[in-house]
Amino acid sequence: MRYPLGNKKSKSKTVRVPVYKKSDYKNDQDKFEKSMKTGNLDLGSFHRLMTHDLCLHTSVVETGCIGDISLKDIEWALKYPKQGWKILLSASSELMRVSPHYYRMNNLYSNMASFCWWIDLYDVKDNAKVEVIKKSYSALAAKLEGMNLKHEFSKIMKVIPYQDIYCGLVFENQSDFFFQEIDYKICELYQIQDGLYNFRINLTGIQAQNLTAYPDYVQQAYLDLRDGKVNANVLGQWYTPPADKQICLKMNSQWTFPYPILISLVKDILDLDVYKKLKLQSARTDNYKAIAVEVPIDENTVDKPLLTPETLGIFADINRESMTDDIGLLHTLGSNATPISFKDSSNTRNNVGDSIDEVYNSSGISKELFNGSSSGTAVTLSIENDAGFIYNLYRQFERWINRFIKVRKYNKPAFKFSFYLLDVTIFNRDTVSKRYREAVSLGVTCIDKYLATLDLTPSRTLGSFVTHHDIFKFNENFIPLQTSYNSSVENSEGGRPTNKSQNKTLDESGEKTEDLDSNKDR
Repeated sequence: MRYPLGNKKSKSKTVRVPVYKKSDYKNDQDKFEKSMKTGNLDLGSFHRLMTHDLCLHTSVVETGCIGDISLKDIEWALKYPKQGWKILLSASSELMRVSPHYYRMNNLYSNMASFCWWIDLYDVKDNAKVEVIKKSYSALAAKLEGMNLKHEFSKIMKVIPYQDIYCGLVFENQSDFFFQEIDYKICELYQIQDGLYNFRINLTGIQAQNLTAYPDYVQQAYLDLRDGKVNANVLGQWYTPPADKQICLKMNSQWTFPYPILISLVKDILDLDVYKKLKLQSARTDNYKAIAVEVPIDENTVDKPLLTPETLGIFADINRESMTDDIGLLHTLGSNATPISFKDSSNTRNNVGDSIDEVYNSSGISKELFNGSSSGTAVTLSIENDAGFIYNLYRQFERWINRFIKVRKYNKPAFKFSFYLLDVTIFNRDTVSKRYREAVSLGVTCIDKYLATLDLTPSRTLGSFVTHHDIFKFNENFIPLQTSYNSSVENSEGGRPTNKSQNKTLDESGEKTEDLDSNKDR
């Protein structure tokens, strides 16, 4: 960073003031990498690296824009999000690209989800047949297994935190199933079904050259509209995919427009650049020095210097030639030269650090989560608070799968199935698993929930049971080794082995003891 300083040759000469050196960057990078391996981020090094990246990858201070998005437009969109949500989505996506800090906090939410799931059976009537239930349960379990729910749900979770909304279309055939995200800018929320939003697609927003990227039912609707044919699902230019062919989830479900959960951080993150400039200015002031040179005077005549202005100018030029640009030269009447420092030793406030605190406070994420020196209690409480967002999305995933089960007619008049996700994250998995294990040991019928915490699914569990018991009979062939801890003694005699049991002959003393039965009561 360069700042103007005056001298005799130029009124705007500059000086470079190093604030964040390469060695500082390497040191912070090493700390950051180490903290990433341990799972406890070093907040100090973290925010300095983030500030460095923002200054390196953006020109917001010079241009007033993040990418192509004006800060004034972002400010307006934050004030009127219902009208400006497209701007907010674009700004959020751009920040994901240029700000590792913003990226990391969004990933905090997306990476927390574990998706431990199972299937419940309910509303069983008296006329329900066990064999029919088993067959239907197995078919549903196999279908959900083939949908690769953990992977597909994880893809959705990567998007939701920084977009607030996910709109996807179902690609499905006999061997494959996946969700394909669709740009929400060509969609709109249309209705609520089974507690979930449904969306419709503006077919005119689909570019003809990209038509093959959409499922066949969307392609057909597009062609019908183009050719003027009637399609029951098309109203004007709007196409509504079937309920089991679309998925729409929204983190802030109380609003019908997208509002990324961390978008309010935009202003606070940008303030990091402002605070850094303040810190640079402070560093410039701290490093600047001035030398006050007192010009000798006639002791008998007040205010009469002993040097003429011409002579003083010559000496001043000589002195300036031997000084660096960050040292100024002042002349006063007197005979001594005094150095002057502009450093305020009492001002130790770290504005950048204060700005980082404000970022975390605005996000609703406790900075303790990123600070390796924080207490375990504070971190645990913070994680549970943040997990509330995840559990809210779990409920939406559940409702979508249960709607899928209903639409695909897996439920029968005599019984019904319910898909559920345990309130488990990567942080509390062991705790929840232990709780269910203890409940199972006390006879509580929750073995399914315990198995779910072990990443087992219904279909895999059924398959494992058949493999272990019916096919290979692992339970019969893999018998634990007998030890004093897991074996019982057939007789109650116990004690050390006898000579007789070891086929050893007795000596004279032993024979006498045996004849007299002296060891009877021992």
